[in-house]
Amino acid sequence: QRLQSRYVARMPQQRAVIFKHQFEQEVLAAQEKLPQGATKIFLCDGHRSIWSYADNNTMYNDYEKLIDFFHTTEHLSKAGEALFGKSSDLGDVWYNKYRKKLLEDNDGVESVLRSMTYYSQNLPKSRQDTLEAERTFFMRNKERMSYADFLARGLPIGSGPVEAACKSIVKTRLCRSGMRWSRQGGQRILHLRCFVKSN
Repeated sequence: QRLQSRYVARMPQQRAVIFKHQFEQEVLAAQEKLPQGATKIFLCDGHRSIWSYADNNTMYNDYEKLIDFFHTTEHLSKAGEALFGKSSDLGDVWYNKYRKKLLEDNDGVESVLRSMTYYSQNLPKSRQDTLEAERTFFMRNKERMSYADFLARGLPIGSGPVEAACKSIVKTRLCRSGMRWSRQGGQRILHLRCFVKSN
């Protein structure tokens, strides 16, 4: 159950320096209200710059980290296409089997990687390259794919509220017909929007 949402939004900026500072202030303020020993989760999509930020920032050292499950399934789908071809019944069966394993088995990621290796022999070069990119994604992020464990503890595995915020905070307000914004003007609107949506 989501009890509260707090929003921060910035107009584009190199390396998002101001956004990160404001985001961290919101996180610290929220942490002060948490009971001792509360579970804290850093949950987002698989963008490498986000995880580089999270992994190299000591304020998240005691956070459990998870890649959004639905982002992971996009990569699983691409792996299935690389292994069996697009619109393949075998690929669909493979995808559904390993999607379920990721949700139910603590070693689901290892099962995915073993299966990729098993089926990868004799693939055309173009599909080998695609599969290698997907294998790299799973290898690099396997410590952040504890979906079965999170579900067993009643914890979220999807970053839907964050994805929805991109639309409700920014898109529906700043991207109306004919609108154009300076960085300063757009930022003033985003400040107001975040203030209202955060109650």
